Amino acid sequence: MQPVIGITMSHDDYDLIRKGIEYSYIRREYGAQIRAAGGQPIFLESHLDPATAAQLCDGIVISGGEDIDPAFYGQKQRAARVLEPADRTEWERKLIDACDTFGVRILGICYGNQLLNVHYGGTLYQDIAEETGSSLSHGTTTQAAMHRVRFEQDFLGFEKGDFVLSAARHHQAIKDLASGFKVVARAEDGIVEAIAGRGHFGVQWHSESDGTADKIYGEFVGLCAGQIEPATELVAAPQPL
Repeated sequence: MQPVIGITMSHDDYDLIRKGIEYSYIRREYGAQIRAAGGQPIFLESHLDPATAAQLCDGIVISGGEDIDPAFYGQKQRAARVLEPADRTEWERKLIDACDTFGVRILGICYGNQLLNVHYGGTLYQDIAEETGSSLSHGTTTQAAMHRVRFEQDFLGFEKGDFVLSAARHHQAIKDLASGFKVVARAEDGIVEAIAGRGHFGVQWHSESDGTADKIYGEFVGLCAGQIEPATELVAAPQPL
């Protein structure tokens, strides 16, 4: 049996797709990479009960999105930015709790990586360049920047010391790391690019859009299927309550 991997979707409350109509939407490459990795992708709409979603799925991918409202990590918004609608974020936080209850692994991509960190008590840089002074381009929501990432620990098919070229589309990143997680990869400017802990994984770049997808999605699907043994204590599955 191929594992069922649920993929969350972005919310369009800003008339981006069609004026006056609210949409849930997702880049098709997420499903394509899960399928290529041997999983069966299903797209999760936020009207679905989070506990039902967790029980339907062998693993969850929290996909990319716009900025997380800083109120979720106790800050005020520093500048005018497009925020991911709060109802999506609130629903996914309930989904994370449900995954912990039922022992389901999560892979967070970009916004999803940041949300894992925020959910468990971490904070974010609201703008990397403004707050860190970094001149390294991390791209924009619509335009990817390719930059190198170095792994500090083994992670989803990669080994400590490996370098990869990643497709980045973000101006925010993890600042204070949440309890229970470890940094496993950084960009050359020191920005956190991957985390692992509590049975979950997060990558700041869009692995579905670059050459890292085969390993990251492949290893994640294999873990969810029980075909791959966890390599370290970082990836031990969450224990069902």
